[in-house]
Amino acid sequence: MNKDKGKSLESYKDHWFWSSILNNKSVYVQVLVASIFINIFGFVSAFYIMTVYDRVLPNNAMNSLTALTIGMLFVIIFDFILKTIRYYFSDVASKDLDQNVSKKLINKLLSHDEDVMKSPSEVTSGVREFDSVRDFFTSASLMAFVDIPFMFLFLGVIYSIAGPLAIVPILIVPLVFLTSALVQPFLRRFSEKDLALKQGKAMVLSELTQNLESVRTVAGGKFLKKRWLDSVEEQNNATILSKIASNFAVTFGQSALQLSQVGIIVYGVILISSLDISQGALIACIILSGRTLSPLVQASQLLTRANLALAAYRKVDKLMKTSSRDEIHGDTMGVKIDNGSIEVKNLIFQVDDNKILDDINFELKSGEKLGLVGNLGSGKSSLIRNLIGYHLPSVGMVKVGGYDINNIPSSILRNEIGYCPQNIQLFSGTIYENIASSIDDASEDDVLYATKNALAHNFIAKLPGGYNYVLRENGSNLSGGQRQAISLARAIIKRPKILVLDEPTSSMDAENEQGVINNLYALEQNPSIIISSHKISILTKVDKIAVILNGKIVNFGPTNEIIKTGSN
Repeated sequence: MNKDKGKSLESYKDHWFWSSILNNKSVYVQVLVASIFINIFGFVSAFYIMTVYDRVLPNNAMNSLTALTIGMLFVIIFDFILKTIRYYFSDVASKDLDQNVSKKLINKLLSHDEDVMKSPSEVTSGVREFDSVRDFFTSASLMAFVDIPFMFLFLGVIYSIAGPLAIVPILIVPLVFLTSALVQPFLRRFSEKDLALKQGKAMVLSELTQNLESVRTVAGGKFLKKRWLDSVEEQNNATILSKIASNFAVTFGQSALQLSQVGIIVYGVILISSLDISQGALIACIILSGRTLSPLVQASQLLTRANLALAAYRKVDKLMKTSSRDEIHGDTMGVKIDNGSIEVKNLIFQVDDNKILDDINFELKSGEKLGLVGNLGSGKSSLIRNLIGYHLPSVGMVKVGGYDINNIPSSILRNEIGYCPQNIQLFSGTIYENIASSIDDASEDDVLYATKNALAHNFIAKLPGGYNYVLRENGSNLSGGQRQAISLARAIIKRPKILVLDEPTSSMDAENEQGVINNLYALEQNPSIIISSHKISILTKVDKIAVILNGKIVNFGPTNEIIKTGSN
């Protein structure tokens, strides 16, 4: 039994979320201690009023009133200080939780393979919704739930003051609990649906903003507008249902609080008439009944937020529990790529039942240059993504530098393979930051080395601010050729042992294209280069060419032979 408890505790210590909560347990203990004193001060105010009504007024004891009031002022001051401290500590814990979890989330996203990121909008929406989890552990919501256990203490105090009068709140409390429990399943279902619809809406918005030019030029606005409005309507309907359930619980709790006070007054008057309790005791019980039920009412108001937080937590937890390649293959500290050799054996890659690549086999020695040619949809880009480790082979093996690519840590792959994709993604920020971000502690010489070889230096120097020119989202304020040059520089700056380029010069003019190709082939570290292109002109200097058709290599060999065969 103790072993099971120990294992359970260890699992929480290693958990992406609960470990951060445990790291702040001392802070939450302080919040709990502050809550104890704050609730004790709630008793003091009730006893103050009871004493004034029962002792001070009948005896006109003004000196006693002065002493009691001074004491009450001190209690109010300490209550204010403790509440401020309690909010501060809970916000500090929330900040630490956000920082720790955000770090783990970004590390997880960076380490994950493409298979996990099939729907980026779903992932980003789930991560964004994690804010609701964090907010749930901030002061307002956390305090309401922390105060709930103290209601039993207040019930005990009411009983000690007025005996049978405690029956009124004792009957009301279970009703509020029962109502909240009955509403909970509906809230959970509506909250999960609301979160799913938010993700759908985010996906539509992402498609609209990322493809705005296409939407405007091909008149696709009506289609996306309808999808957007439909998703908004669906989410609003789900939100309304969620609010109906939540408002029912809140309204019932507020009505129960009023009913409790009315019941206490009616029953209290009866007890006063029979001399069982005093007037001061009745007023004190009215105050204490409010303190008893108010945490429940506040908790009812937070049920929707709690369910949204739970749904978001499950979404992010699913992502965090998905293992990346590095985590699956464990310790790979001994892996070090010393050369740029590539070997592909019996590679099959398929998505669902669709076979994209079928029985791919070839070998490339370190420093050799390979051209990939093929028709649209032949599988060139899919092969490239398998070679850089973005896709994982369904069957077969890819070896880089003599190591199975599955056993090479992602960080080493990123350092040793320079990749220029067909669909270029630049980041908002300066040109310098975009290029230098590829390696740690990049120097100006590193950046200049990369931009000059990519023929980007000259046009960058002419831009306002030069290398400090700020790019808009995805570099939309640059031309296609300029964006390709920066993407190439980002691949070159790492001085990788392997360069993998997917249509790297498709947007460049002939002069720049030939200049870039010449520079790539003359790089000092003599990397292995794989170029996918429809242009035979840029493949004349490669050592070998692979012709791909319908996911298969139908021809492979020295460049001269392949070109000669093609011309015939």
